[in-house]
Amino acid sequence: MFCPECGTNNDDHAAFCCNCGTPLQPLESQTAPGFQNTTGFQNTTVSQNVSISLGKEKQGLTTGDKLLLAELAIAVLSVIIFIVVYQTQLGAKNAAQKYAEAVFGRDWNTVYDKLYIEDSSEFLTKEAFITAQQMNTPEEKQRVRIKSVKKIIGGFSSQAYRVSYRTEDYSDAMTIELKRCGLLWKIETDEYFSKNYMVTVPAGANVMVDKIDITKELKPSTKKDGYDTYTVPLLFGSTHYIELGGDELEDYAQCLTFIYTKGDDTENVTASIVNAPYNEKTIKKVMKQAAKDLEEILNAASENTPFSEADVFKEVDPARAGDIGSSYNDLRDYVFGNADSSYALTKYQLTNGEMAGYMNPYEHVIQVDIKGNYKYENASLSYDGSHTTTDKGDGTCTHTLQYMNVDGEWTLFGMDLDMGGVY
Repeated sequence: MFCPECGTNNDDHAAFCCNCGTPLQPLESQTAPGFQNTTGFQNTTVSQNVSISLGKEKQGLTTGDKLLLAELAIAVLSVIIFIVVYQTQLGAKNAAQKYAEAVFGRDWNTVYDKLYIEDSSEFLTKEAFITAQQMNTPEEKQRVRIKSVKKIIGGFSSQAYRVSYRTEDYSDAMTIELKRCGLLWKIETDEYFSKNYMVTVPAGANVMVDKIDITKELKPSTKKDGYDTYTVPLLFGSTHYIELGGDELEDYAQCLTFIYTKGDDTENVTASIVNAPYNEKTIKKVMKQAAKDLEEILNAASENTPFSEADVFKEVDPARAGDIGSSYNDLRDYVFGNADSSYALTKYQLTNGEMAGYMNPYEHVIQVDIKGNYKYENASLSYDGSHTTTDKGDGTCTHTLQYMNVDGEWTLFGMDLDMGGVY
């Protein structure tokens, strides 16, 4: 019998090809040749189904396998698309170019979005940035054509690009440094920032810088001579719109430019001083206080009260006590004669008084001038002490008192009493 698969000649009773093992005939109802029953049992017919496979049967992909392959292909394609889009739309080179275009186009909204800003204070908001740029830069847009954007240096976390451009009149280039922030690239620059911006204002004033109330955010860094000085650590621009207000001040606004003076190793900051005028209500209040204080000063001097014990001087700033005390002691000792046993001012009367209050243009104080007619009487002892001579007189005078706001209270800052016609 020949094998139908490989053609090998096999024995006629062979069940399988001796060469390739292919089944040659069914094995039903067969007794193996040469087999003799010696058990005493009847021959038994054995029926078997035999299936023999000599090679691995090929099977097709299941539906699950096909879905898995499709998902893998989509994931790979998505990664490729992301890389391409990231490099073209979110990469450092694109960020540098978009930033340059926004600067030239005065698109401050986009410029702000591109900046790396580490601080999150109210002074560094987008609104504050746009306001500052509108005051610090020309409004007209520049007609600029960007010629090239080339990488200078950098790696994964930071890079720098040189942007070459052409205006109507000249060609130039700008270097842009970038810092990676997550998946985005931000522009790292100090160009738009002012550090330690200082503004000095009348004590107790409410201060707005570029529409931001700094008196709510900060406390005065110094308080001196009737002024409060505020220091803003970081904000945009060098020119700022300062607005002052408060219960005692007239509303006032002024644009001020921040001043830096650089030395060899240091940067010195000059405080911008804003002198807002006090309102009429405040000046009248201080004038009323001045009239009361003048009377107390004259009475204390006539009674020979020491400076340190006179109630009218209790709230005087220690820095001003020396000058004021010296003027008072001269009044007490020489005008009223307490240091001279041979002389005494026995009567002093001021009539027809007129008062004028105003801000001193050189110092941030309210100055009160009290003008009027005076009459006086004094007594002088003769050289030999045998008799007393009485002298009377009159004239006009102007007494001046100055007041400064210290922690919300108006305290005596200086005085100049016109007693020349008496002594």
